[in-house]
Amino acid sequence: MKEKDLAKGQVIVYKNRVEVRLEKDTVWLTQKDMAELFDTERSAITKHIRNIFISKELEEKSNVQKMHIPNSDKPVQFYNLDIIISVGYRVNSMRGTQFRIWATNVLRKHLVDGYTINEKRLKVAEYKYQELQKSLKLLGNVVHLDNISDETKGLIQVISQYSRALDILDDYDHQRLSVPKGTKRIKFELTYEEARKIIEAMKKKFKDSALVGQEKDKSFKSSIGAVYQTFGGQDLYPTVEDKAAHLLYFVTKNHSFVDGNKRIAAALFICFLRGNRILLHKDGSKRIDDNALVALTLMIAASKPSDKDAMIKVVLNVLA
Repeated sequence: MKEKDLAKGQVIVYKNRVEVRLEKDTVWLTQKDMAELFDTERSAITKHIRNIFISKELEEKSNVQKMHIPNSDKPVQFYNLDIIISVGYRVNSMRGTQFRIWATNVLRKHLVDGYTINEKRLKVAEYKYQELQKSLKLLGNVVHLDNISDETKGLIQVISQYSRALDILDDYDHQRLSVPKGTKRIKFELTYEEARKIIEAMKKKFKDSALVGQEKDKSFKSSIGAVYQTFGGQDLYPTVEDKAAHLLYFVTKNHSFVDGNKRIAAALFICFLRGNRILLHKDGSKRIDDNALVALTLMIAASKPSDKDAMIKVVLNVLA
């Protein structure tokens, strides 16, 4: 029994050959095939498969499939690789023992080789990231030189601006994201009534249907109120940025509207930042550009509830 033979879609058993079906990224064998593979009675294979399902080691629905074979009036049950391996570790035969020795050696080889390869990749990736950061810093210094063209300066500035995004992604991957300092002074408070005005204005601007902004329940009003929660007389979200990040998160995730949830969340987020005079930098440039806003909103929409704190930190770091 050789690994290279399995890769070809066949398992070689002495002089006999078991034909293997390749489908849905796995291999499939019948009970008869498995009996031949492990040199045992078919009744033993049936017993082992039944015990696998009874013990809930594997689910029958996702691991068994009926397929048509030549010269057969009705479909035959096939079992995927997970079932085959599980049966192979239960069969009490010489062939079963040989299979277990082979499988264990293959698994050990893949585990050791895989760890070594991944470790090398991680080290290379970390080195490349550090080198990229050094290059970006050098590019930032080059911008101030007088002997390069405006086009080159513009290109260098664009590349250098991605350094911040790289830092945020790297910190996110390594769970190093911290909460940056924000703006303490609140200049604009978003009420439910004001939020409704913003939604209606947005609908007119984009000529949306009546379903956009139509509330399904009272969760939208709760989302607005949640931004201004207090505990012991202190704001749970003390900075403007913190409130804005939670506003974007709550309105996106609560899915309070029949249609337009993500657009409404992004619009309220922008208006909240604008009302508190932190939407733009001092030079008039956007604090968060269009692409970043789209990416953040989609990222929050696709995130798990358990990732809430991480999502909030990403928004705060993009705003920082």
